[in-house]
Amino acid sequence: MTLDILFLGLAIFLLEVMALTIGTVRTIVTMLGESRAAFLLGCLEMTLWVFGTSAVMTKVGDAPVLGLFYAVGFATGNVVGIIAEKKLALGNVVVRIISAWKGGEIADAVRRAGFMITTVAGEGSEGAVTVQFVVCKRKDMKLVLSQARRIDPDLFYTFETAGGASEVPSPSESRMDKVLRPIRRLVPQF
Repeated sequence: MTLDILFLGLAIFLLEVMALTIGTVRTIVTMLGESRAAFLLGCLEMTLWVFGTSAVMTKVGDAPVLGLFYAVGFATGNVVGIIAEKKLALGNVVVRIISAWKGGEIADAVRRAGFMITTVAGEGSEGAVTVQFVVCKRKDMKLVLSQARRIDPDLFYTFETAGGASEVPSPSESRMDKVLRPIRRLVPQF
């Protein structure tokens, strides 16, 4: 394998990783209904894909190893896309917290942490329980649950994606949030 083929292979690998990572994020923002962000990410994804694919198609007959670079880049892009999706934690979730004894205390702690919470009395298999509903940004779910678990380590919780929600406050403002502010204009759930 010549140095030219190696560099071309590495470029194809990187293009595929970037294209697949962007494709994963594009799929998520599409499901969130963010058409502007989906449009821009789709254009970028396809631009990268066309360059990577055309490089492979024109040279793969002479250097079959380029097909391997492409395939490994594709597979790596899927993994990197999944990791990026988990780190970005786009969208909102509804967290249901069920506690047999400490519902009121959990509600107070979650409110003090800056989240809105709704408490409902319920009946479990062993008697009365309190069910709390918290709509929060997906990136804030761990904070909500850590506040609740401090009060009741034995609580039960479930969560699901909140398809549509009015403005969801997030008490976790960081330096990264300031950097990402322009992106949030395109993707409000970001």
